[in-house]
Amino acid sequence: MKHIYALIAALMVGTASFAQLPDGSIAPDFTATDINGVEHNLYDLLDEGKKVIVDFSATWCGPCWSYHTSGVFEELYELYGPDGTDELRIFYIESDDSTTDADLNGTGTATQGDWVTGTSYPIIDNGGSIFDDYAGAYYPTIYTICPNRILTESGQVGVEEHHSIFSANDCAAATLANDPALLNYTGGTTACPGEPVNMSVDMMNLGVTNLQYATIDVMVGGNSVLSYDWSGDLETYGITNVNLGTATFDADTDFTIEITSADDNNANNSSSGSVALATDATSLIHIEIMVDNWPQEIGWSVTDDMGTVVEQVAEGSVGGSAGDIVEWWVSVPSTGCYTFTITDAYGDGISGAQWGSIDGYCTVKSYNDDIVYISTIYDYDGSYDYEAESAGMSVSSVNVGVEEQTLSDVTRVFPNPFADQTNLQFSTAEAGEASIVAYNLVGEQIINDNLGTLPAGEHNHILNFNGVSAGVYLVTLNAGGETTTMRVTLK
Repeated sequence: MKHIYALIAALMVGTASFAQLPDGSIAPDFTATDINGVEHNLYDLLDEGKKVIVDFSATWCGPCWSYHTSGVFEELYELYGPDGTDELRIFYIESDDSTTDADLNGTGTATQGDWVTGTSYPIIDNGGSIFDDYAGAYYPTIYTICPNRILTESGQVGVEEHHSIFSANDCAAATLANDPALLNYTGGTTACPGEPVNMSVDMMNLGVTNLQYATIDVMVGGNSVLSYDWSGDLETYGITNVNLGTATFDADTDFTIEITSADDNNANNSSSGSVALATDATSLIHIEIMVDNWPQEIGWSVTDDMGTVVEQVAEGSVGGSAGDIVEWWVSVPSTGCYTFTITDAYGDGISGAQWGSIDGYCTVKSYNDDIVYISTIYDYDGSYDYEAESAGMSVSSVNVGVEEQTLSDVTRVFPNPFADQTNLQFSTAEAGEASIVAYNLVGEQIINDNLGTLPAGEHNHILNFNGVSAGVYLVTLNAGGETTTMRVTLK
């Protein structure tokens, strides 16, 4: 697991609430063979109208064992499994592939007991890849999956609570002939004045016959601002993304998307979304992030209104340790509508305090040519989880940009003060030879790094002060025909 703290938290409380695949997600399909040699396919079971509970656990997990031995699943399987009403299937999926068959049978060294004896429902061993497909983060994770493939994290609840989830109307198998349903809004979430926003939505066929048409409207304040007649051939439980067209907005707007054509079930005909008006900005953008203990999970991009990437940092590219501040200057090429998007590979944002680290932050601001603050485009304080967040910017004026500023304007050392090593980040307008030299305050040379010929653009170099005494040092950077010197402090 990416965060060992997640596992520790699960071991301590057993009922962690951190999001993995969120409720309402489509369950990934899997085919697996249980320890008795019987093969099972999730979607085949769902197509038969079965409801499925999957219990992702590990043999060494205390809370997993406590729930496993509570008798809840045995009672559910007896009442609603193949020998009961035959509407439910349950799978125990051992998700830590490092455990052994002996652990599963209670005789190994990484086990809480005998998981096999007395278990009436199928056990699947070596299910780590399935757990990964479900974005697993902690044990136990228990999902209820409905015939329509939509899952709910049901957790370690009692028999009645489990039954209420899989017996609910929205978890029933398809029975009606014509039953289109709207799922999540997938279109644009930011709007620039006068600029069109692409509107789209996921639609599922919950009818027993193939869906061939539907009329979908975008409604604001009870009025339709966009209408689209969809046609196709969508099979039962099939999902399609419907591109509805574009609409313009002059303010922050909440809207609903509704199926307005006749069908057999109106209860699932609506979805909702919102558009935020983009912040007025200049073309010179400053991005600053304070990282938690997992900076490699962070990524970001700036894209134009056509989705073309202007600048990006891929997940896995950011280094450092908790509390380090990293920053970038970005110049977009022209006026227009742009989107800043920040992502986190783990889905918990820079909210590190929940894992025993610190909460980081991210700010995105625009500046004029004199590096005077103009506006804040995005401001995140680390207080909540996210997998991806976006903020729009309406660039109304073009600055000369970082590429026309002096080397001293675009050179940053972070962290500073630092221990052992730090990052030197700078941008060059032209390709050329580059070197870095560091001196102590009596003029002795401490570091001499020849960087060779660098292309124009943004660069990051690690300054290694290992074995050097604490104190203040002068770092001189020569790059692109320019020179700048800065003070750094080694703790």
